[in-house]
Amino acid sequence: MKALTSMVIGAACVVASSASFAWKQPTHKLEVIAALNYMGSSLATPEQKRAYNFYVKAANGDAAKAGDALGQACYDADDFVDVRLGGWWRGYEHAPLWGMAASIVNYTSYYHFTTMSRGKDAHGNANGGYNYRHRTPNGSLGKGETFDIDYWAAIYLWNTQLKRADYDNTEAKYRQGSYSNYGMYKDFQNIPWQPSANASRYWFKEFLSRPTFQMMGYSLHFLTDGGQVHHTMSTSANHHASWEAFVEDNYAAQNFANIDAIHARVSKYNPRQGVREILSQLAGEAYTRPEPLYATDSQTRSGVARDMIPETIAAAVAVLTKGVNCLESSAACGAL
Repeated sequence: MKALTSMVIGAACVVASSASFAWKQPTHKLEVIAALNYMGSSLATPEQKRAYNFYVKAANGDAAKAGDALGQACYDADDFVDVRLGGWWRGYEHAPLWGMAASIVNYTSYYHFTTMSRGKDAHGNANGGYNYRHRTPNGSLGKGETFDIDYWAAIYLWNTQLKRADYDNTEAKYRQGSYSNYGMYKDFQNIPWQPSANASRYWFKEFLSRPTFQMMGYSLHFLTDGGQVHHTMSTSANHHASWEAFVEDNYAAQNFANIDAIHARVSKYNPRQGVREILSQLAGEAYTRPEPLYATDSQTRSGVARDMIPETIAAAVAVLTKGVNCLESSAACGAL
């Protein structure tokens, strides 16, 4: 079995409050730490404990450092600067208004959706990614927001295109067996983005070829995106940002990562399934909890968080376990 070749503990990053991020960056990190902690608990299966020991050994026997390294890499995935949109008339940029509106929307974040509100996409994926044409309209399920971030982002980005180099590089990585042509990326309002399920699979495969905390953490970031309902309905609006802020603010105080609640859900996720299937299963669960799109009261939000945070952590346990299984043998790995 390959050893975990390096431990990547990222430097402190600027926390951007983008409405397109699924969960706030600290929430992503805490979910992954909770998943590893569960795997080292008395509730874990022998298979999960074996995987836990693998990650801890790679951190020189320090479980806290292993969790921090995985969690920080998961956190850092929101800071990629590898997707640019624009055109000849204004050049290419990483975020709207040359970065000044990065707190509103970040281009790379459009790869963080697996849309369960529609079936097969233009690429042939079972479920597509963000698509402005197929978004859940702001307020369609109830009381929406005055500021519709999807609409205003589309107005600013109207007819802008993906930089060709990024299509040949980043987009190509995230196809994962699906089909694309550059014409799909010429006009923002019509772009069918690749789903986060493909991105998670890509980084998981990178982990298998380069077993580092960083590669696994990146895969887990896109996986945990699937537990945020807005990212299953292709919307950056509908109280997206305030829901994520609520979860971050109340994560510890309300014990959203309750270990018994995690335990009740872990057996639902089979580490021998493919990464895309695990993520799609998680996204399917999130899709059944649309309340945060139209309800902003604390009671409703807390109820959804108490379900979806343990659900997300349970899925992360499956992928962490799968990673070690795959490094051990193809038979133990199952589908990729």
